[in-house]
Amino acid sequence: KFLRPVKNWTSPVQLNFSLTLYEIIGVNEKTHVITTYFWLREIWRNEFITWDPAEFGGLYQVSLPVDNIWVPDLYVYEFVEEDLSPQIPYLYINNTGEIRHTKPLRIVSSCNLDIFYFPFDIQICSLSFGPYLHTVKDITMVLHHTPELITATSKYHIQNKGEWELINIEAYVTEFKGEGETKKYEDLLFSLKIKRRPLLYLVNLVIPSTFLMVIDLLSFYLPIHETDRGTFKMTLLLGYTMFLLIMNDLLPNNAGGTPIIGIYFSVCLALMVISLLETIFITNILHQTCSRRQKVPKILRKITMKFIAKMICYVPMQIPENTEEKAHRKKRLVQVKKYNDCNESILVDSEVSEDYRVQEDGLQLSKNLQSLNAIHQFLKKISGDLFMIQHSINSHSEYNQKQGEWIKIAYIWDCLLFRIYLIFLSSFSVSIVTCWCMWYKQ
Repeated sequence: KFLRPVKNWTSPVQLNFSLTLYEIIGVNEKTHVITTYFWLREIWRNEFITWDPAEFGGLYQVSLPVDNIWVPDLYVYEFVEEDLSPQIPYLYINNTGEIRHTKPLRIVSSCNLDIFYFPFDIQICSLSFGPYLHTVKDITMVLHHTPELITATSKYHIQNKGEWELINIEAYVTEFKGEGETKKYEDLLFSLKIKRRPLLYLVNLVIPSTFLMVIDLLSFYLPIHETDRGTFKMTLLLGYTMFLLIMNDLLPNNAGGTPIIGIYFSVCLALMVISLLETIFITNILHQTCSRRQKVPKILRKITMKFIAKMICYVPMQIPENTEEKAHRKKRLVQVKKYNDCNESILVDSEVSEDYRVQEDGLQLSKNLQSLNAIHQFLKKISGDLFMIQHSINSHSEYNQKQGEWIKIAYIWDCLLFRIYLIFLSSFSVSIVTCWCMWYKQ
């Protein structure tokens, strides 16, 4: 069992090799390790073990312990852990000396993972099977089944519909030289092409993030002068940050590069921050209506009304007046009306007194002049009060006009920034979806 089973020592042992993939146990993106479960088939010929079935009662095949016969020293070059595969201690040999050795193999191997398109990524992992000691002159590797048959058989036997899906398996024989050696070795290289099923990550990562972005987008439709949009956006931003912290374990942590979904989350977070800054800018414009009561600067009015308004096809909106302001204005108008009625009645009395003065004698004239002087002082006082009322009404009207101008400016800028935000968000979303779709169809 220690020597190659050939009668001519210059003749190599032909090893027919095949495998079937039964399970993709897992892929660790952080350590670049893939765990798979195979069934291996090794077929070779022992020239020293032959018999005539007729002499042994028609016995064509027997089973022998593995330790009692020569077995190729195959090794998986990508192994990164101890071999914990189940041990099958028997093999089969027929009357012509053909030996069949079938055994399960749990392989924990290294794999260079490209996670840029996660979770729509496709990975290609290689497994190299070859002898550890024997060169090409000792053992020649031959693929027992075609790669197409190996792929079809593996897809049939894979029962678990887990995270990964097998696309195909390619296999071919390669030769190489050991480091610092002149001897050639031969191995069988199997290339596994697997595709991730992205539904788990779509449901837990992409869709919730998309919903939060849609809510942030719709928050632009909140009235800018009646609701506290900034508080709403701040709450939304904090919620999105907590969402990213909770879902961080689902994202692959790879020092070799950042997946595109990480870029997607970063851009979404940046867009939310930009949206909050836009709200702060609009709120600052609206604050001018209640703090300084200053007019809109001419250059700001010119840029806004002549250029930006035309750019966004602005249609003037009617800003509803506050109910308390309406009641206050109505009360003031009633007071003015009362003062006017009073003034009119006094003027009528003055005309009557003037007619009466013409008819009376000179003595009565002096008395009437004193009365008219008192009336004049009273009318002068009323006139001052009316002037103050008129000034208050004009001041309030001017304030409302300034407030309306600032609200109009804020509304136009809000429309402009919202459309810029919408264009950028749409372009980014289309780019991300296109990249994922193109890569997923490959």
